[in-house]
Amino acid sequence: MTSDRSIPRVVVLTPYFRPIVGGVESNAERLARYLQQHGFAVRVLTKRVTKELPDVEDMDGVQIERIGPYGDRAAAGKWLLLPQVAEWLGRERSTYDVVCCIDYRGIGVAAIGAGLLTRRPAVFQAQTTGVLSGDNMTSMLERWKIDPNSSIGRLAKAVPRSIYRRADAFACISREIEREALACGIARERVHYLPNAIDMTRFRPADDEEQLRLRHQFGVPAEATVCLFVGRLSREKGLMDLMEAWRSVPDALLLVGGPDMDGHPWNVGPAAREFVDRHGLATSVRFLGSVGDVASLLRVADVAIQPSHFEALGLSAIEALASGVPVVASAVGGLLDFIVDGGNGLLCPPRDPSALARAIRTIVEDEGLRRRLAACARASVLAEYDEAVVSERFGVLLRQLAGARA
Repeated sequence: MTSDRSIPRVVVLTPYFRPIVGGVESNAERLARYLQQHGFAVRVLTKRVTKELPDVEDMDGVQIERIGPYGDRAAAGKWLLLPQVAEWLGRERSTYDVVCCIDYRGIGVAAIGAGLLTRRPAVFQAQTTGVLSGDNMTSMLERWKIDPNSSIGRLAKAVPRSIYRRADAFACISREIEREALACGIARERVHYLPNAIDMTRFRPADDEEQLRLRHQFGVPAEATVCLFVGRLSREKGLMDLMEAWRSVPDALLLVGGPDMDGHPWNVGPAAREFVDRHGLATSVRFLGSVGDVASLLRVADVAIQPSHFEALGLSAIEALASGVPVVASAVGGLLDFIVDGGNGLLCPPRDPSALARAIRTIVEDEGLRRRLAACARASVLAEYDEAVVSERFGVLLRQLAGARA
C-alpha cells in the first residue's frame, strides 16, 4: 500500500471474496472498486478457498490477499479465520488507516481485538439481521439443546455483542438492521444507513425493441408473460414455495436463474428440478443455472419473484425494480424498505405457497396492473439505492474515521 498519508488506506475485510459469488462478496467487490477509483488505497483481506487461487492477486489496482486455512464457503470459516486476521492486522498496522469489515460475524472479533493494539478504527457492516443482537445464534443454540432464553443462552449471545459493539461505526444495509443497532445501545452518531446499492446505468428498463431482441437471444417467446427468479437455489430463498405455487399459475413462463448450493444442507436445486419433472411443469419452468448478465435477463422479464423466508435487504429485488420490473415478494426484512404493496409490486406472507400463487396469478392475469406497477418501479429505488450516491457517502465515512486516527 502507498505510504502517502494524504491517501486514506483501507482494508476491506470480508470472509469470502471473488470468485465466490454472493451478496456479501459482490457488495465487498463493488465497494473496493469504488474506493480505489476515488482516491483510496485499498486492499481486500479474505479467506483462502482453494490452492488454485493465489495468495496475492491484483484486481484492477486493488490488491487481494488470501490468508488462513483452505476451505469452501461455510459459516465455520468465518471463525476459523479469526487468528490469522488478528495476526495480519497487527503485523500490517503501519500500512492501513481503517478497516471496513463486510459481514463481521467471527472476523469482527479479530478486528476489534487487533484494534485495541493498533488503534485503527473499524467500520462493521452486517449482511443479515441478528448479528449484533445475537438473535442469529438461536438456531445454533437450539441444535446444541440450549434454550436461547436461558442464562447460558443469553450469555452466549451477550459475549459477541459486547465485542462487536466496540466498532467505531456501523454501516446498516437496511432499516431493520439500523433499528437493531440502535436497540443494542449503539449511539446514533455511530449508526449509518448505507444500503447495498446497484449501478443504475447497468440496471435499467428495456424498450420494446430491446426486449424482443433479448428474448430472442435467451430463447424466450416474444408473446410470453415471463416471471423471473434470481438467486441461490437455496431453501431460505423460498424456491420450493415458488415451485408449489407455480402449479396453479397458468399461461406464464418461469425462468430460474442461479447456482445450486452444492454441498450445503439448504441446497434445493435438485429437489426443485425433480418437482418440476414430477408435476409436469417442464414446459413452463426453465432452469438457467448461474447467470453472468443478470441485467440483460431482467430486461427479458415482466415480473420478478422473490419469495424469501428472510432477507436483510434483497438486492435482486432492487435490481428488478431499477430495470422497470415489478416484484412479487415476501413481506420480510429489508424487502419492506422499498417494496410497496400495490405501488411497485405485490407482497405476500413468507412460506405460504397459496398466497404466493394468488399474488403471481393476480399480476400475470392483469396486464393493466402489471404495467402500472412497472411504471412506478424504477423511480421507487432510484434515489436511495444508487451505487454512486451510497458509495460516496461510505467514502466520506471512511475518510472521517481515517482522519480521526491519523
